[in-house]
Amino acid sequence: MRKIADIKVNIISSKSKNQVIVKITSDNGDFGIGEAWWGIPDPDNPGKTALPIASVIENILAPRLIGENPDEIEKHWYDLWDYGYRYGDQGIYMMGLSGIDIALWDLLGKTNKISVMQMLGGAVHNSLPCYASLPPLRNTNLVINETKRAIKSGFNAVKLHEVEIKYVSILRKEFGESLKIMVDVNGHYNLIEALEVGKEMAKYNITWFEEPVRPMRDHDAIKEIGIKTKIPIAAGENEYSINDFKKLLDNNTVTYLQPEITKIGGITAAKRITGLTELYNVALCPHNFSIGPSLYASIQWAFASPMSRWIEIPWVPKNFNFNFYNSLPEIHNGKINVPNGHGLGLK
Repeated sequence: MRKIADIKVNIISSKSKNQVIVKITSDNGDFGIGEAWWGIPDPDNPGKTALPIASVIENILAPRLIGENPDEIEKHWYDLWDYGYRYGDQGIYMMGLSGIDIALWDLLGKTNKISVMQMLGGAVHNSLPCYASLPPLRNTNLVINETKRAIKSGFNAVKLHEVEIKYVSILRKEFGESLKIMVDVNGHYNLIEALEVGKEMAKYNITWFEEPVRPMRDHDAIKEIGIKTKIPIAAGENEYSINDFKKLLDNNTVTYLQPEITKIGGITAAKRITGLTELYNVALCPHNFSIGPSLYASIQWAFASPMSRWIEIPWVPKNFNFNFYNSLPEIHNGKINVPNGHGLGLK
């Protein structure tokens, strides 16, 4: 029986964002790569905001796995979740567990020369639509030029992280109705502001309004915005447990559900959410703004989930600095095809 010999955490930092990379190595030398959530960006202290998450992995989770069988992923997930329950079933503990879990799935796939998607039951889609997720640019020329670059690379949908309506108007005028536009404001507005902005955005036929209000988990306020603006709502990246997602869906709040695989507990937790999306008949759109293990874990999950609708692909200027580099999937006519490779399929 193989055993887990080593677990390493590496914070890859830049002024734009961190990446918390987990490497799990078995005693025969095989290894898997995972990713935990990366922390709130702080340009003045690159990497520092990821330290609490890395510490959870190094000091609480990893010591309980050394010497264990890496193939028993479900058992490890439940044991770690149960052990750490008094830390809470949300926040940095679940972020750390996500990195561990994703790495174990990658390791198991590589060992057995099979993809994570196949271990989840195989592809239920031949291809899936994807959108170019732009970072906050706050500049008209940058927004237009990055959108042009995305279209040239095969996208026909973009997501803005802008808080001024003018950018939606500019893109609609520049590119017409053929371009699908999503808008994510990361909870920038209060309820009154979100209603005003949403009613104005509705004129431009946007695909969804994402996390329109602060607090970002105020389900009643989010629901009110969707009803009064008549814009489909996307949310879920700041939910953690299966209970959190059930409450969100019980409230009939969202059209597009966006779990963040680096926050929910990884692929093992994602399996549970797949069942919820079927039960509540809601579109699954995994949230992701990282190039590397989390992107590829999200893709593997989405292709194995019947309710998947969109894949989020980070689309950033060259100076944005994703320091864990992995090539993006090929995009054809706004879609990506079934992933290849073993484990997560990282190249």
